[in-house]
Amino acid sequence: MESNGRQIQFGLIIILFLSSLIVPVILLYPIQEILYRPNEFYYFAPYFNAYIIFMVSLFVMALVLLINYLIIPKTKKRKNIKRGLVSTSLLIALGFIALSFNTYKWIDSRGIHMNPFFSLKVNFVEWEEIVKVEQVNLEKSGVTKPDHLVFTFQDGSTIEEPLVGNMVLAKNYIANELKQRGLTIENVYK
Repeated sequence: MESNGRQIQFGLIIILFLSSLIVPVILLYPIQEILYRPNEFYYFAPYFNAYIIFMVSLFVMALVLLINYLIIPKTKKRKNIKRGLVSTSLLIALGFIALSFNTYKWIDSRGIHMNPFFSLKVNFVEWEEIVKVEQVNLEKSGVTKPDHLVFTFQDGSTIEEPLVGNMVLAKNYIANELKQRGLTIENVYK
């Protein structure tokens, strides 16, 4: 019976190691979309670090189970200590996975909403608080391409958003919101 449980545990370890590379890419965005995406938005995306945190959490879960698999305690007290450490480690990893689901940002007609890692509250910046938006263009092999947008706020802080995927589509909506407030997206070449 115990060898059967060890085989299942070993199979779970392998599955967790392999899934740590694939599962975050497949599951993170759809789950965030279901849980957090508003009905009307220009842009919705997870932070890149949410993927990394999800991957590392699954990898750590696999590593903890591997260590548990390799260490065989000889006394009942050591078995209980080992179970407690494994359970605590797995709960902490699951907590980090939950926090990675809660790490996202979106842009809508009201402004920019950001929920960074370890934040349980969405940070909100209204369009009126934005004083400048720059589109940074990079030259590669003689071709200039838009790379990212830099939003500058009244307090001097900035955020950068890469111009990829849905952000390229949202750029026109962002330009329209800025135009209504007398601002334009300035081109910067690097």
